[in-house]
Amino acid sequence: MKKLIVLAVFLITAGSLFAGGKECERAKAKSVQLTGIIACSDGSTSADCARVLRLANGTQYTICEKSKANLRAVSGANVRVTGKIVSCDHGEELLIEKATKI
Repeated sequence: MKKLIVLAVFLITAGSLFAGGKECERAKAKSVQLTGIIACSDGSTSADCARVLRLANGTQYTICEKSKANLRAVSGANVRVTGKIVSCDHGEELLIEKATKI
């Protein structure tokens, strides 16, 4: 019985450690102001797709899911974004603080 309780406590503890989601290092973020087009990364028009910012030179930044700006309102339009490049689990992402149509 003790082994079962110890195993249950271990599984609950391990599950809570990995349930937090993606971790980003905001302390080492680089502030940027970029101009480009916000679009779905897979080319769809879904409202809840993973979004990217595509620049004119072909560079593409994945947009962090914790961005504060309303991206649906400016999706598909030329925009100027202010934000930070943060280092996350799988590379760099763009954390958008403000996005305005131009």
